Amino acid sequence: MSADVLTDMNENWAEWLSFTAEHSPGGESRTFGAIRCSSVGVPMPLFNQAFVFEEPSAGDLEQATSWFAERQVPFWVSAPGSVAPAIADMAGSTGLDPVAATMPGMAYAPLADLPVEAVGGAEFLQITEADQLGELALVTSEAFGAPVQAAALLAPASTLDDDRCAWFLGYLDGELAACGQLLRTADIAGVYSIGVREQFRRRGLGTAITAAALVAGRELGCATGVLQASPMGAPVYDRMGFETVTQYHCFSPAG
Repeated sequence: MSADVLTDMNENWAEWLSFTAEHSPGGESRTFGAIRCSSVGVPMPLFNQAFVFEEPSAGDLEQATSWFAERQVPFWVSAPGSVAPAIADMAGSTGLDPVAATMPGMAYAPLADLPVEAVGGAEFLQITEADQLGELALVTSEAFGAPVQAAALLAPASTLDDDRCAWFLGYLDGELAACGQLLRTADIAGVYSIGVREQFRRRGLGTAITAAALVAGRELGCATGVLQASPMGAPVYDRMGFETVTQYHCFSPAG
């Protein structure tokens, strides 16, 4: 994978959170020098992040962390492996501690080569109507352990009219089982919020709904798929043929 893929991946991830904040009632985005900050306002650090894709000044990092503190939300300062050492050097003076686990940033290219394997009894649908968002909130809540009310804030009806985004639901034998999201930037298909309800796991649904989102992106002209993998998801994406481009390091407020 080329260095351009990392740049595209960084941009897509920052745009995803900016998009989410834009469509959320309490969301807001700010820029401090080279640091791009977006806060949805829900009490989950994944949805309140400062993205640092090039070495920042200590002053910019301090301003960014102060902004999140004023919003009174848990947050991460997130950086690819090439920038993380600089953040680590500044962490003590800005009240940050490294998060123990890193998050692999992974890419699949070209999407024209993406194989799609069927799962018996499974059906995957793109959400087109607002009344389907209740099901999305339910499966998101159960898959990620978040309150249903918070999950609903992450996918308001206004997102259905924004052509950068598409939401997907997966059913197994007619039962609601999985969810996923596509966020497009230029010709990059970013995959987010892939979740499978616990009773339906280990049946290939995570792979299948990821593929459904990537196929939708491919049909819209995307050439490369990108994502940031959880520990549970990384082996799934390895088997799909994704390559790890970087390890993202996260830093959170000390204590």
